[in-house]
Formats: sequence, C-alpha cells, structure tokens
Amino acid sequence: MLRCAAKALRPEIAIGGGSRGEEHMAATVREAIRELMEQTMRTMDALLEASDRELAMSSSHACAQGKDVWTLITNDIDHEKIHTGQVLEGRYESRNTASPMERLLAEWLAERARFIGSLIGLTDAQFNSETAPGQWTYRVIAKHVLTLEQDSLKTVAEDRAARAAGR
Repeated sequence: MLRCAAKALRPEIAIGGGSRGEEHMAATVREAIRELMEQTMRTMDALLEASDRELAMSSSHACAQGKDVWTLITNDIDHEKIHTGQVLEGRYESRNTASPMERLLAEWLAERARFIGSLIGLTDAQFNSETAPGQWTYRVIAKHVLTLEQDSLKTVAEDRAARAAGR
C-alpha cells in the first residue's frame, strides 16, 4: 500500500490535533466539501504558479521519498485515490449507498473537474481563440457550459415552484 511515512501512522500530525485528525475539519459534510473545494482552488493556483522545471527539483517533504516535487505531488494524488477507495469501501460495507440525486451530483462534479482540467495549460490568447477554424472559442465553450447549467437549474427551480403551487 502506498503511504507517506510522515502521515500514515498519525494523521493528527498532518491535520492538527485530534485523535483521528477531526478537530480542524468541518463538522458537516457540506462544510467539509466546501473546505475541500476551497483548498482545491488554492492548490490549483499554487501549482499553476510553479514551472515545469520545478517538478524535477528536490523536495524536503517526507512524502517525496527523498526525490523531487513531481514525486511529492503524484504521491498526493495517489494518497487521495487511496482515501477515496477507503470512503467508498466504508460506505459499501455499511450499506450507505448514494441516492440517485447524490450519485448524479458526484458524477457531475467529476465531469466538471475533467472540463476544468481540459482548460488548464491554455494561455489567455489560446482560451480566446477558436478550437478549430470557424468553431467556437474555448471561452465561448466555457460560457456555454455555465449558461446551460444555470438555465437548467433555473428550470428545475421553476418547475419545483410550479408543482408546489399546483398542490
């Protein structure tokens, strides 16, 4: 099993205090998800500021295994995959499966991450250029995705209100 020796045995060291590292994590699922999403943005900003050359540079973090920044970050990615599996296994074993709406939201979030990932690395000039001659720009595609989503949510809310008024 992949693990970082610095954190594997005592997660409270990495998280800050509690016997299971719970003291400094949001107490509700929704707050924890918001905290994770906010950290995702901070991490993305930090990594986008780094250069490709930095990946080959030595890292003093224990999880880099005496190697480079690339090893550290890929270890973090693998670490997250391991814990995703742990959460899914825990939910499976306790028969706590997601509802249809929860599953839909999780699938949407994964797809949104893939869409955002497809934009990473484009320059601003490329973002504002056509994907191919005569086609939409990357920016127009991003706006289209947002607009369609906003319109869908507006329709869901309107339909819900109409059903409630019809009772």
